[in-house]
Amino acid sequence: KQWYQRRVAITAGLGLPKLQRLYLGENLLTQLSDLEKCVSLKILHLRGDGETTNQLESLDGFSKNMVALQYLNLRGTKISALKPEIKKIKCLPMLRGLILKDTPVSKEEEYRIEVIMNIRNLERLDKDIFTDEERQEAQELYRQREEEGKLSENNPDGAMFLE
Repeated sequence: KQWYQRRVAITAGLGLPKLQRLYLGENLLTQLSDLEKCVSLKILHLRGDGETTNQLESLDGFSKNMVALQYLNLRGTKISALKPEIKKIKCLPMLRGLILKDTPVSKEEEYRIEVIMNIRNLERLDKDIFTDEERQEAQELYRQREEEGKLSENNPDGAMFLE
């Protein structure tokens, strides 16, 4: 057993604009707030253990103000709705690495394709680099859905997010 217990349950009050790395893995988080004030944050670990720690079900709390965030670890959390939750982190312009392993969404069929279709600047998902084939498949799926009229009409930035 570890000699310490992690007890952080909320992120409210994190008015730390110069903070670059934040490790809150295996704490007691159930929701996120006030992250928009962490404008210099590059690395954010929110990993849960899949059972009792970091029971995050939603990605509310992320903001376009978080212009430096490059790596987000959500492994073992309770994120279960892929499309609505991905939409909430799509606003992170520098996000290059995302960990969703051991979450309910990671068990969805074609989840890697859905993620890259929605967050095009992402380079790695679950530590695996996106292949050219995956990017091509995402582009083809996007075109197919566009032809079927399944894409959002309000898409000013040209990203491939689906409603």
